[in-house]
Amino acid sequence: MAEIVMVRHGQAAFASDDYDRLTDIGWEQARLLGEYFRVLDQNFDAVFTGTMRRHRETLAGVRDVYAGAVPAREMPDAQALPGLNEYDFHSLIEAYLTGVKQQIDMRDARSFYRTLRLALLAWSRDELVGVAETWAEFEARVHSTIATLAAVPGRVLVISSGGPLSALLRVVLKLDVETMVNLNLQAKNSGITRYFTKGEQFNLNMFNAVPHLESAAHQQLITYT
Repeated sequence: MAEIVMVRHGQAAFASDDYDRLTDIGWEQARLLGEYFRVLDQNFDAVFTGTMRRHRETLAGVRDVYAGAVPAREMPDAQALPGLNEYDFHSLIEAYLTGVKQQIDMRDARSFYRTLRLALLAWSRDELVGVAETWAEFEARVHSTIATLAAVPGRVLVISSGGPLSALLRVVLKLDVETMVNLNLQAKNSGITRYFTKGEQFNLNMFNAVPHLESAAHQQLITYT
């Protein structure tokens, strides 16, 4: 039986010119996650990330803690899997707003996430025009990634985004799309979802947990962007 520890990236730079980078809070979340793994004496036999900057930076924060431990600890080199990348949420929202002939302030978090939920549901029904990736293509690449991860023995660390993580959960728990989308939009930054696997059978053990941020000193670091 293998173990897959899946992590959503640290807080990204919402409402900035470059979302795909960690904020100072995101870096701190990643380092605290690394400290949590270190205290638990968790070593990883393989590491995977998507190809996005926020995935790589989250892993770098975890690695910083491992490298600074006494004695220093090593972590395997990460393998990049494009199937772990997030969907292009900006283009989905733009396609949705074009279809309904509306506009929103993309820097207002409440409006943004309310509209993203509607856009994702419309995307799943194949109602959006001109998107680069269809819902079926998104699910197909996530399913392919599941097969890749299932073939890796030992304890595996995976750093990805809320979309692919919730799409995997949809497969494992046989969720409907609306439930998957609702869970997707509740994903915490640096949240841990753990599976134990036997072949391609995934058994959920932990979902969206942030034990490294739950102390009184760190609760202000729990974020969702």
